[in-house]
Amino acid sequence: MTVFKGFITLIKRNIFMCILYLVIFMSICISIQMLTGGKGTTQFEEERLKITVIDRDGGDLAESLKEYLGEKHDLVTLKDDENVIQENLFYRNIYYVLTIPEGFEEKCLDGTEKLKTTKIPGTTSAFYVDQQIDTFLNDVRVLKASGFTVEEAVEEVKKIGDMKTEVTLLDKNGYGGERPAHAYMFQFMPYMMISVLCYIIGFIMIAYRKKDVRQRIRCSATSLFSQNLQLVMGYIVFGIGFWIICMLMPTVLYTKDFVTDRNLGYYLLNSFVMMLVSLSISFCVGVLVEREEIVNGVVNVISLGMSFTCGVFVSMSVLGKGVRAVAHFLPVYWYEIVNETIADNGALSASQQTAVWQGIGIQLLFAAAILGVGMMLSKRGSQE
Repeated sequence: MTVFKGFITLIKRNIFMCILYLVIFMSICISIQMLTGGKGTTQFEEERLKITVIDRDGGDLAESLKEYLGEKHDLVTLKDDENVIQENLFYRNIYYVLTIPEGFEEKCLDGTEKLKTTKIPGTTSAFYVDQQIDTFLNDVRVLKASGFTVEEAVEEVKKIGDMKTEVTLLDKNGYGGERPAHAYMFQFMPYMMISVLCYIIGFIMIAYRKKDVRQRIRCSATSLFSQNLQLVMGYIVFGIGFWIICMLMPTVLYTKDFVTDRNLGYYLLNSFVMMLVSLSISFCVGVLVEREEIVNGVVNVISLGMSFTCGVFVSMSVLGKGVRAVAHFLPVYWYEIVNETIADNGALSASQQTAVWQGIGIQLLFAAAILGVGMMLSKRGSQE
C-alpha cells in the first residue's frame, strides 16, 4: 500500500490548499443559494423601473395614465428637453421615457397615433412598460365603447388594477406545490464537486507524477495496475470525506426540512454517485495535465461547461432542445434529471423510481467509462 500511503501523505502536505479550495467553492455555492433565496432561477417578480413621463397634454386621461404608471414604477421628473433626457438615459438615471402629446385622447385613444417612447437600447424590461401602457389604453377604449365616459372608464381600470387574487397551490407533489429549498442547493452541487476535486487532485497528481517520483515508483515491485488501484482507493477515501463535508451544508442550513425529507436517501445516493463521477473526471485531469498553470483553464472549461449545458446554473426547462440533446452525453445532465424528479415529487411513483434508478445507473456507467479512459492514458504515459 505504498502508493496509497504516498497519496494520503501528499494530501496532508497540501491540506491548506485543500481547505482553501473547499472554502472558496462552498462559499460560491452558499452565496448562490442565498441570492436565489432557495427558490431557484425560474421565479418571477414584478420589477419597478425608473421612468419619466413628459405630459404635454395636461388632461385628465393623461394624468390618470401617469398615476397608473406611478403605482407600478418610480417616476422621475425631468425637464422636457431632449438633451437632458438623453443624458439621464445614458447614465442610467432613468430607463424609460413616455411622451404624452397634446390632444392625447383624440390622437391616441380615439385615433391610431401611438405614444412616443424612448428607452435604453438592448434592454428587455422596457417592453414590460409598453405592455402596461397598451393594457391601460385598451381597457379604457373597451369601456368607453361600452358606454362609459372616459372618467368612468379610468376609475373602472383603477379598480381592476387594485384587485388582488389569492392563489392556493394544490399539494400534488407533497411539498405544497413548491420545491424544497435544499433541492436548489443540490442543483448547484455538481459545480462544486467537479471544481474542488479536479483542482485538489489535479495538483496532487502533478506532484505525484514528477519525474523523480515516477522513477522511484517504477523501481518498486508494485505493478502499474496495483499502483493505479491504490490511487483510486486514495481518491475514494478523499472523495468520501469531501462528500460528507458537502452533505453538512444542507444539513446545517435546512436541518429540519432536509433530514425529514422522504427522498433523503435519493438525495444522498445521487450526490454520492456524482462525487464518484467527479473523482473519475479529476483522475483523467490529473493524468493528462502535467503543469500546474494549465489546471485552472482545464477545470474551468469542464466545470463551467457542464454546469451551463446540463441545468446547474440555468434551469433545465430554459435550455433549448439542441443544448439538451448534447447534454445527454454528459453525466451532470443525468444527475440533474434525478435531482429534478426527487425535488418535484414528495412520493415517487413506480415509473419515477425507475427513472431515478436509471439516471443513477447512467452516472455510474459514465464514472466507470471515464475512469477506464484515465487508466488507459496512465498506462500509455507510463510506457512512453
